[in-house]
This record gives sequence, C-alpha cells and structure tokens, in this order.
Amino acid sequence: MHTLKPNQTTFSFRPDAEPVLQISGGEVVRFETSPAPVERLFAAGANWLDAIDVRAINAVTGPVFVSGAMPGDAISVEILDVTPGDWGWNAAIPGFGLLDGILPEPLLERLPIRDGEVIVSERIRIPVCPMIGCLGLAPAEGETSTLGPAMPWAGNYDLTQVSPGSTVLFPVQAPGGLFSLGDLHAAMGENEATFVAIECPGSATVRLGVRPGLNLESPRIETADRLYVTGVNTTGDYDAARKQATRLLFELLTREVGLTPRDAYIYISARGDLTLGGPAGTIVLGSVPWPVM
Repeated sequence: MHTLKPNQTTFSFRPDAEPVLQISGGEVVRFETSPAPVERLFAAGANWLDAIDVRAINAVTGPVFVSGAMPGDAISVEILDVTPGDWGWNAAIPGFGLLDGILPEPLLERLPIRDGEVIVSERIRIPVCPMIGCLGLAPAEGETSTLGPAMPWAGNYDLTQVSPGSTVLFPVQAPGGLFSLGDLHAAMGENEATFVAIECPGSATVRLGVRPGLNLESPRIETADRLYVTGVNTTGDYDAARKQATRLLFELLTREVGLTPRDAYIYISARGDLTLGGPAGTIVLGSVPWPVM
C-alpha cells in the first residue's frame, strides 16, 4: 500500500499538475488529508472570518497518475476505509448555507471525536459515519475548483454515498486521470443543508483501477445493493440535472443491463429514486436497486 502525506496537497484539479505518485490499476493508496486550512482559521482567533480564503479552504491530497488510463476510460475508486482524526469542526459563516443568519453570531468550533461519536454537547452525540466530500480527476484543460461548482470529472460533490463499501467511477479526461481526494466528513446530512458538515482531517484508503472504454458522461457510484448515476449541471439548473440523471438510468438499464425500453421505463417508474446531491453545484443522484433481477 502507498501512503500520501498531508503536505502533498493542492486546491484544484489540473491536467498539468505534477503527480505525487504513479501506480498501476489495482493498487491501494492511503490519502492523509491536511488540517492546515482550518487550523489557519482557528489561529486567527476572533478575526477568523477575515482569514477565510475560498481559493485555499478545500485541500485535496494528490494527484495520483494511474498508468494506462486514457480519455474514454473510467477510473474506479473503491473506498476501503475512511478514518476521521480525533476532532472535527463546524462553522456558521455569514452568507453561507440554508440557515444563514439564524444564529446570533458566526460560529467556528472544534468538536471532539471519540469512541465512534462526535461530541457536540452533553446532550448531543452524533454517530461517526465517515465519507469523502471532494474527489475526482483532472479536466482535459484548465482547472477545476475543489470548492465549486462540481464538474462531471471532479469536484466538491458532498454525497453521503461516497463512503466505505462504495466504488465511484469517474470519466478520464487526461492521461493517467490524475486522481485526488480530500474534504473528509465525520458525519453529514443529505444535501449538507448548512453547507458545512462535521468536517475533519483524517485518512481515506482506496483501490484505484481502470475500466477501459466505459465512456461515462458523469460519475457513477456502485454499492452492494444500489447503482447510482449523477446528473451534474454547472449552471444551477435543477430540472436539467434531474432529467440527465433519469436519462442516464434509462441508458444504463437498456444498453448495459439489456432491459427492453419498455421494461426499463416501468422499472424506473417503480424503483428509480432521485436524490438531491451536495450544495456545491446542482447534482441529482438517480439510483435503482442493484443488481436488477
């Protein structure tokens, strides 16, 4: 197993980024994530709001070059483990989130994590349910933000399904893929209503592979019992993302599973779920039970 350290970080996905590691498909990599961006805020004390730099707040560790991965292929990310550190943090930032202004003053707080729980108060203990918020590949050109909006190849997806036991597939845009990940969460509600969950430093261990010629339009997530496709719209058009996710479900069932159009239509009507994804862009997850019997 390879290990990447917290100082091997970046704040964007870029095709010209120098890989910190080159591997073959099937190898396991442990990514340690950096606490430095939020530690800088804590160090600023009462002036922490002035210390926020949106260009350098969401660090990802990497990138990793996967030999043989080329445009038209998919890189598979099998999530073996996500381990939070011994603390997480939460914040209420003015102008940020669906509860903006509801607290009397801004909030930045460090929360202990111990015995599988986030300690919020004497009354509130939140079970740790770790996941990866930001991950993916380099674009064909230019750069993709680690904060938002999320793109079809990488971004700050904030999907609870990106957790141990899942495999995430990304469409390769540049040779080697150049995979990075970061923005770990100890716990997060669906759609991250306040735009900040229990963020935490820690580590994520994944097995990276190549699936030749898959030609994905956007990420796909496989779990033991469900298969997810993603509608990703960068202009904020929720209806367009919803339609894309439903169309991708239909194409998967007819082209890859081999259902007739009639059967696929009825199956989606009865068993297809649409779920709103994270807040950093317009993402809709479409899913069906898997495997289709």
